[in-house]
Amino acid sequence: MTLILILLVNCKESTEKDMQSENFQSVVKRLSVIEDLQILQYKNSAIAVSGAYQGKVFTSTANGLDGKSYGYINWKLFDDNTYETTMSKLGGESRMWFGPEFGEYSIFFDKGVERDVENMKISPELNSRKFELIEQDSLSIVYGSDMNIRNTYGTIFNINAKRKLSLLTQPQIESDLGITLHDNMAYVGFSAETTIKNLGEPWKKENGLLCIWDLGCMLTSPDNRVIIPLRKNTDALTGYFTPVTSDRLLIKDTIAFYKADAMGLNKIGVKSQLSKNMMGSYSQKNNQLNIIKFTFENDALYVNSLPENRSPYDGDVTNIFNGEVNEALDRNWPFYEFESSSSAKELDTDETLYHKHTTYHFEGSFDDLNRISKKVLGVDLSNIPKF
Repeated sequence: MTLILILLVNCKESTEKDMQSENFQSVVKRLSVIEDLQILQYKNSAIAVSGAYQGKVFTSTANGLDGKSYGYINWKLFDDNTYETTMSKLGGESRMWFGPEFGEYSIFFDKGVERDVENMKISPELNSRKFELIEQDSLSIVYGSDMNIRNTYGTIFNINAKRKLSLLTQPQIESDLGITLHDNMAYVGFSAETTIKNLGEPWKKENGLLCIWDLGCMLTSPDNRVIIPLRKNTDALTGYFTPVTSDRLLIKDTIAFYKADAMGLNKIGVKSQLSKNMMGSYSQKNNQLNIIKFTFENDALYVNSLPENRSPYDGDVTNIFNGEVNEALDRNWPFYEFESSSSAKELDTDETLYHKHTTYHFEGSFDDLNRISKKVLGVDLSNIPKF
């Protein structure tokens, strides 16, 4: 409660200089216009969330008010005063999304139009539908709403969507990851649990299916490397947008290393036969290790979001999006994304689909971070390839 009171007082004293800084306090000041903005706090860890904004985690900190703010937020939409009708583009460390993005069952195109970037169109309720409070305690909130999502094929999905956001305590983090957190380490962990219920007619593969897709936009640095443990060796991962070259992706001994530095538009994906239920990233410059853990059932159906794909249910479980800042191409994406997806299922009326995506940030000495990485990711940080 102390942290919340300090933030409310300091919000009245904001300056333009403060707004441009990257600590948690200054970010929350700028976010104060958001309806139902709440700060969940445990010791020095905190998350800034809005249940009304479809259960979004905007950002987090492991070091209190002055700690680093980890999440990317699209401030231009705040400057343009369009943030209430552009929820899908606000960024944030965890936001609810649905797939597939491309293909004959895409939810991003009207029926009958050519499926190219110029014609992409988000279902209106993903941009503007505000959720209502279901329940809340000191470390978690649950919000939900009925929604309509349409796909290119013409199917209308009538759903109830529910999001539970939880800030994790030290014992929970230690239990989840099988680690011990030393006193000199900074940490924050939070989970987003999404449940959707089919309120309409039964869902069939031949009409298209939905998956739950959790997207986490993270601020980055030039030395940031994503670490993805794989179930077996492979020569390549799924590539999007631009070729995945050896100066951005290296796969060695069932570990994929990916340069996520926001210095070149690219995206990779991991299919179910290769996927485990976690991934992470490391920056030596920032003394920061990130871990993502998610539910993974290894089911048969994962929606395919590759353009022009001919296998609509042979898609990826996880994706990493790498942005770039390129004024000539009107791109201002100084972030990378951790993305995880549920499987897709044929749901009868009132049946549900569930997905949990959990984010952990750690700051500390190399030895402490390396101990966690070796335990959780199976990677010695001193052995990350130089590329």
